[in-house]
Amino acid sequence: MKKEIWDDYSLIFPLNDIKMVFSNKQADIKKPSDLIGFSDLVGLNSDNIININQIHSSNVIMVETPGDYNAADGIINEGGNLICSIKVADCLPIYFVNNNTKTIGLVHAGWRGLSQGIINKFADNINKYYENTSDYYALIGPSIQSCCFEIKDDVLSFFDSRFYKQIGHNKYKVNLQEWALNQLMDVGIAKKNISVINKCTYCLDTIYHSYRRSGSATGRMYALLGWSN
Repeated sequence: MKKEIWDDYSLIFPLNDIKMVFSNKQADIKKPSDLIGFSDLVGLNSDNIININQIHSSNVIMVETPGDYNAADGIINEGGNLICSIKVADCLPIYFVNNNTKTIGLVHAGWRGLSQGIINKFADNINKYYENTSDYYALIGPSIQSCCFEIKDDVLSFFDSRFYKQIGHNKYKVNLQEWALNQLMDVGIAKKNISVINKCTYCLDTIYHSYRRSGSATGRMYALLGWSN
């Protein structure tokens, strides 16, 4: 396999030894053994992977041992000895790194999670462990962009009006990345410490999977975050 099967964001921030990667369509991750192989390929110890059963919620969990966990959409590993993983296909993968404590986190943020305050839940969890959000770097990975994410009146009340615009009768375009960026700054992460990857998973059909484009049978991209071996 070649490096073209993943996007590497490890050098975006001034951090040593962090691995911040995002698989694309060519990685073809369909089963647990594929994820193990992918993790090893990018230089992360697959024995330390955390998997969560994602449910489009605002649940964020602190994890101290590798393995499978139920009913969550965010992971925090204090001390950063494990590998965080989530899967997406239009939703936002959000990476968090504290270079001082080595704590890391990943959040699967769809519109439901953003409307339910998943980023605030992440901040609440790290505050319990006497960490400050101001010490964190955050990266918003590829996701569906406002050019392709359209909603109707039936769900409009769940959205922040600052981040959608009406384009016709019962039609609105939503900027999920801007909404998430605003929430990250609201919890105390400095804008200079936030990076946004403005790539649309819907538009880039040869590179990324998209639920909105292809339906429930589409594949998934995996975000992995950990300190290199």
